Amino acid sequence: MQNDRSRKIFWDENHNVQFDFSNAVSVFEPHNLANMYSEYLSDVDFVIEDQEKLICLEYKNANVKNANNTDAFKQKIDTEEFWKKIAKKYYGTMFLVWACNKNQTDKVVQYVLLIECNPSFDDALKKRFVMKMMRQLPFKYNSQSEIHKRVIDDFCLMDLKEWRVRYPQFPIYDTEFSKV
Repeated sequence: MQNDRSRKIFWDENHNVQFDFSNAVSVFEPHNLANMYSEYLSDVDFVIEDQEKLICLEYKNANVKNANNTDAFKQKIDTEEFWKKIAKKYYGTMFLVWACNKNQTDKVVQYVLLIECNPSFDDALKKRFVMKMMRQLPFKYNSQSEIHKRVIDDFCLMDLKEWRVRYPQFPIYDTEFSKV
């Protein structure tokens, strides 16, 4: 993912979507570090720090132009393996966040899975997927006295429309530089 560090502009891996994190306090891309031990570590696309929280953002887009099999993603997302990989990305990312001394002020930690697919998920399916992730992510650590750092406070599954409502300060554009 190529970026302009001074402006905090990033691209998805296919260069179809641009993320503008110019309003972020900082942005961390753990990908190169995770790749050093890719057999053991996975990572989210971006770790965005704003004034109040650390947002671990994983972006999945099944609406890419010229996609050969648009239904393949729908089938993939309904597998246990997919959700285990999504959880593994969070665990690997948080290891790197702590190892790189990110989130030193112990801000709220939110994991956002941003998925674009047509048609979008209905509310019942979204709720089912969120509940599946809630069981796989380390929320139980929040109540353990031995844990002294924030591990996770929230998990959100959203589409781009929901992202724009919740995070208008971080716009997302397609390759023609119009809002997705």
